[in-house]
Amino acid sequence: MKPKFLVLALMLSTLIIVATDIVSAATVYGTIYDFELNKVGNSIVEISTIPKQTFVAKNGTYSFAVPFGNYTISAKNGENTAEEKVVIVKDGEYLLDLILFPDLSEEEDIIAETELNVTDEYFEEKSYMVYYYIAGLAVLFCLVLAVIFFYKRKIERHIKEEIREVKKEKEIKETEKEIPTELKELLGFIKKDGGRATQKDIRKNFPQSEAKISLMIAELEAMGKIKKIKKGRGNIIVLK
Repeated sequence: MKPKFLVLALMLSTLIIVATDIVSAATVYGTIYDFELNKVGNSIVEISTIPKQTFVAKNGTYSFAVPFGNYTISAKNGENTAEEKVVIVKDGEYLLDLILFPDLSEEEDIIAETELNVTDEYFEEKSYMVYYYIAGLAVLFCLVLAVIFFYKRKIERHIKEEIREVKKEKEIKETEKEIPTELKELLGFIKKDGGRATQKDIRKNFPQSEAKISLMIAELEAMGKIKKIKKGRGNIIVLK
């Protein structure tokens, strides 16, 4: 193969690889909170892509564009840290909020150094009761760490559930605010009629024209509030 054609082939392969990476990219984004659910700014967020991506969340939010794969996202603000796993299997946007908690790694290092500094001479001079005492302290320390870890995960799950509930209620309220008055009246009529009504009955009880009624029903169906069922020459409107 001539050198000119070899160079062209290499360039084409590179373009295909780059294009594939661009097409298969997804976006991971979210907000950083402390354990009291206050938004935290000026945090450093990292994701374990190759190479690693780092983002300074000045206003408390972050965003990364990543290809498919498994990643670890970590955030740090002073002595508080957070770490979560994320799996990207298809294109789209992935919401992952991070909750910062105090970092216990320094306390663990201090305990480890204390255990390592105990000399053999010290053990030779003490009785077996001292061995039991040290073993008991080690077990107690492990239990404390386990309780802290369990409590931390429990708080994280509880906070995440509260965040989801708050967001869900907010979305419902915003959706209700966006529904015009005439559509609310139409929903109220269907609900009052047992959750279902024929399009013919709706036209009889509302002063709007047949075309207007059809548009209102189509708009509510697009919002996901009702379902239209064809029956004969007419339609039955059912609340979802």
